Amino acid sequence: MIEIKKYSNRRLYNTETSAYITLDDIVTLIKKELEFKVIDVDTQNDITSTILTQIILEKENAGINLIPAHILKQIILFNENKKSNMMFDFLTNTINAANTSNIFTKGFPNFADFNFFNFGQKTDNKNSMPSPAKDEKNIDDLMTQIDKLKKEVQEIKNQK
Repeated sequence: MIEIKKYSNRRLYNTETSAYITLDDIVTLIKKELEFKVIDVDTQNDITSTILTQIILEKENAGINLIPAHILKQIILFNENKKSNMMFDFLTNTINAANTSNIFTKGFPNFADFNFFNFGQKTDNKNSMPSPAKDEKNIDDLMTQIDKLKKEVQEIKNQK
C-alpha cells in the first residue's frame, strides 16, 4: 500500500516515489487500481476520504457533475437518519457485482448478463445451463444474504 503524506502546507508527498504529487496524480493511482492511503502528518489521521472528496469537489467546481444532486441529498438524508452504513454496504455490494460483470470497463453490452441476485456471476455460454453444484452454491449464497438482510431489518426495527 502506498502511503501519501499530507503536510500542513497542503502538499502531498508520495513516500514510495519520494516525490510531491498533485490530486491529478492521485486520480492516476486510482485509474491504475493501486492501493493507497493519505495520512495527515500533523495528526497521523487517515484522511483518504477527505482527499477523495476534495477531488470530487474540484471536478464539480470545474463543471463536471460526478454525483447528481438527488444522490447527494440521499447521502445526507441517510447520514442524518444514522443509516449511512447500510446504504454504503448496499452500494459497495452493487459496485462489486457490477465490477465482476465488467460493466464499468466494457460497458453496458455486458449488462444483459448482469444479475443482482447472483452478484455478477454468469455462465461462460449464454445458452448453457449452470452446473447443479454451482446452483447449490448460489442458493447457499442467497440464503446467507437473506439471513443478513433479516438481521439488518431486525436491527432497524429495534432502533425505533
